[in-house]
Parts: sequence; C-alpha cells; structure tokens
Amino acid sequence: MADGDIGSDEFINFKCCLCEKKNVTKEADIYCVECQEYYCTPCTDLHKLFSSMSTHQFIDKSSFNTVSLHTSLPSFPVEKCEAHKTKLLDMYCADHDDVACATCIAIKHRTCQHIHSIPDEVDDLCKEIDADKTNIEVIRIKTKIEEAERAKKLLIKELNAQKEKATESIRQFRKEMEEILDTLEKATLKYLEEKYKNGKEKLENEIKNLHRHIDELKLLSQKLTKSVGNKAQEFVAVKTSRKQIDAASETEAESVTNSSDVKVEFIADSTIKDALQDFKTFGSISVSNTENIREKMYVVKSKKQVNIKHQNDKETCNVIGSCFTDDGLLFLADHNNKTLKLIDLSSESIKDKLNLEASPLRICQISKNDFAVSLNNQTIQFVTMGNKLITNKQLKLDHNCYGLAYKDNKLFISDSNTALYIYDMNGTLLQKITTDKQGNAIFKYNRDISVSSDGKMIYVADYDKGLIVLDLEGNYKATITDPDFINLHGVCTDKRGNIFVCGWGQSKIVQINEKTIEKMGILGNVYCGYSCSFHLKHNRLVVTISGSDTIEVYDLL
Repeated sequence: MADGDIGSDEFINFKCCLCEKKNVTKEADIYCVECQEYYCTPCTDLHKLFSSMSTHQFIDKSSFNTVSLHTSLPSFPVEKCEAHKTKLLDMYCADHDDVACATCIAIKHRTCQHIHSIPDEVDDLCKEIDADKTNIEVIRIKTKIEEAERAKKLLIKELNAQKEKATESIRQFRKEMEEILDTLEKATLKYLEEKYKNGKEKLENEIKNLHRHIDELKLLSQKLTKSVGNKAQEFVAVKTSRKQIDAASETEAESVTNSSDVKVEFIADSTIKDALQDFKTFGSISVSNTENIREKMYVVKSKKQVNIKHQNDKETCNVIGSCFTDDGLLFLADHNNKTLKLIDLSSESIKDKLNLEASPLRICQISKNDFAVSLNNQTIQFVTMGNKLITNKQLKLDHNCYGLAYKDNKLFISDSNTALYIYDMNGTLLQKITTDKQGNAIFKYNRDISVSSDGKMIYVADYDKGLIVLDLEGNYKATITDPDFINLHGVCTDKRGNIFVCGWGQSKIVQINEKTIEKMGILGNVYCGYSCSFHLKHNRLVVTISGSDTIEVYDLL
C-alpha cells in the first residue's frame, strides 16, 4: 500500500484530486467551487497560498452528497458576477428572470418579491429549465453566426478584389487626365510657337525696313559729301535728303513705339487650376453589398404618429421634405414655419431647429454632416450639422427649386413643373432636361427626386405621369405607372433594391422592386403624403403629411 493510503478505494467516496495525480489515494475534505475539484486538508492549504485562488469558495465535506458517485459535483454555481468580481452568481430573481450575486440582489433587486437561493432551491428551479434544449438553441445560433462570419469573410475577399479594381480605375482615370493635360500642353505650346513665329517675323521685317533706311541714309551722306563745291547739286541733294530723313525718322519712331507688341509670355487660365482645387477626390467611392439586396415585401411591425410641432411655431406644420442622417436623426423641412427641424425619433423630441430666410421645400444629404435644402425663393441653401445647425453658402438660381438629390458632386433639381436641372456644386448649370431623344416632354409636374440603390439612376416623382427613371447623365429611361400611384409627391429607396412612393389625396405607400420595376405591394394608406424617407439601419420609413403637426413612422420587418 502506498504512503498516505488509508484504505481501499471502495470506502472513499470523494478522493483528493491532487493526491490522485501523485498516485496517492486520500479522502477529500473540501470541494473548491471555482476549480470544481476535491482536495484534502493539506492540499487545500496549499491551494490557498496562491493569491489568484485565495478568494475561491470551499464546501466542507459535511455538505457532500454521500450517495453521489465519485464524478458527481455539488449543486453550486461557479460563475462570478461581472460587477462584483469575487461574488458568485448564486441568487435568482424570478421577478426579472435574472441570476445575480448577493450584492446585486441587495442593490438592484431590493424591492423584488421572489428572490431564490440557487444552491438551496436548485431542484425546484431546475424543473422550469431544459438545459439540453437551451444547449441545442445555443448551438443553432452559434452555427448561424459562424455562417454569417464566413459570409462576411467572403465579402472581405470580394471587397479586396473590388478595391484593387477601383484602384486600377483611379490610376486609369489619372492616365486619362494626364493625356488630356498632355493634349492641352501640346496645344498651348503650338499656340506659343505661332505667336512667337508671328512676333519674330514682325521684328525681322522691321529690321529689314530699318536696314533699308540705313543703306539709303548712307547713300544720301555720300551724295551730300560729293556735292560740296557744286551749289546746284548741293541744293538738290539737301532737298531730296529731307524726304528720306523724314521717312527714316517716322520708321524709327514706329519701331520704338511698337516694340512692346511682340512680347511673348504665358498667362495661365486660373479657372482650370481653381476648378481642380475645388475637387477633393477624382470622384465618389460607393460601397455596395449584394448580400443586402432585399427581394421580398416589407411587413409593418408597428406604426405611430410623432408630434413635430415646436413651441415657437406660429403656424401649423407643413413638412414638404424629409431626410435621415447617418445616425438615424430626421431632418424635416417645415414650409409654413420657415424652419429646418432635426428630430430624434427615439425620444420623439426636436433636437435642433434652424430658421431660414425662405420656406424650405426639400432636403438631401451631401456628406455625413452636410445637407442641401431647396427654398421657395429659387435658392439652394447648404446646411452643416454639428453641435448646432448652421447655414453655409447659397446657390441663387433663376428658376424654381423643388425636388433635390445629390450624386457624384452634382445636384439634381426639379422645378415642380416640366424641367430637371443638373448643377455642379459651384452652381454652374451642366444640363437642363425637358424632353427625351425623340423630343417628347418627359415631365408634367415633377416633384421629389431620389437616387437609386446602386447609384446609377435618378427617380423623379411626377404628380401626373408617375415615377420617371433617368440615368445620371439625364437620359430618359422609363416611366413607371400603376393604378395605386395617385398624384405622386414622395419617393425614396431602401438602398437594398426597393423604391417607396407616396402621393397626394387618398394615396397609398407602394413598394417597388428596382430590378424588375414591378409593384411588390402596399405598406399602408396615407392622406396627402408629401415625402417619404427610409433609414437602413433601423428599417424605418417616415412619411410626412401636408398641413399636419405629426408625421407617420413605420417600423418595418
């Protein structure tokens, strides 16, 4: 029998784990809850010497279940509280269905009526749970998350490939720009050469003329010298010389006066340099994710009305345009009160308000914190969102400004009539669109504008004709019509391949598939809807109503 052996194994219900590893059989006196192991008294003392284990909780052998097998463990939790690191999660609050330590119970659950000690009541508590079923659910969710992780990793691979492709496109664009600059340089040098040649020829002709006068004057001098002693010849020589002298003097004076006409210098066209400096990049960078394309109809999870009236509003609200920020705040263009309002839908409160010089109509996002607002005085007002809303530059135009959208450093503006205008960000008109290639009028009463999910098309809501589709160059593509399109006013996309439209009167909120250009269904009814806006992260659709102090908020599934 080995040293320390106190008897046959069959008479020892619980063996010391450390001694057993040394091939010594010794009965355990203590069970460590955290380590989930049994120890004899000497090994327990050794265990306590380690500072990291000094706070472990021990159970005396008198509490051991003597009927249990050697592999059985006491029913005692081993997890510790995140807030109170040394405390075990050994309490259960049935009122909140939450496990906690004794300290948490004393602090957070002092008023709760149904508090249980897990070790003392574990048998009754376990009747209400199914560990195997829960484990299956954990494994199921784990499998789904692993699948999502693999899908994201594949997307990263695709993203890397797309980045390389985009990088090559940028470099190719740079080469094209260099080719254009090379062409401009050659044309400018050619122009310089022509100017230089003309100037040089002019100077050479003048030199020839001067040299001719020099020869003539030299000959006159010789004649005057020879005429000395011959009074008659001297008289003739003097008189003829006067004409030559006058002509030569006139030539000399013209030469002095016109000498600056042949200077050659290069004066750069500053508008080229200024135009390039206005650009921050060669173009926009768009990130699309085909995994996010949604091909099924949304379902309304909930619908509510949110009051958007400010205490300083003098008129009933009349929100014509709306636009979400990246963070889910909502901009509202209140026409009647000449204000731009920033709404926090989570608290249903007005976060900020900006008074404008004229009534706002529509609003669109330019960058993360910059927005453009169309006003009813033929103006586009730029606004920055910071600690406070502030106005920046304006574009004063010579036509009505109603619908508004932004893409690739261009503003798309409808005039609430028959024309769509495309401007750069400096207010230079790039294009006015009224007809298709056959000369047919495209619009009758154009209203709101939205950019397609893939950023390649423009959607224009027309009060009379329906939903009109154009590309970014303003080329007419199609007109979408449907019996449920009633006096369209508002249009937006979900950035997942779907369009939402709403209209005036007894209208409907219609969902359209961008790929098939077919109606997918109706989300709801709305009376006199002015605009609609969608926030991707929250799956939230907002519809603004004419002459109303409330807006309709739809949370979708």
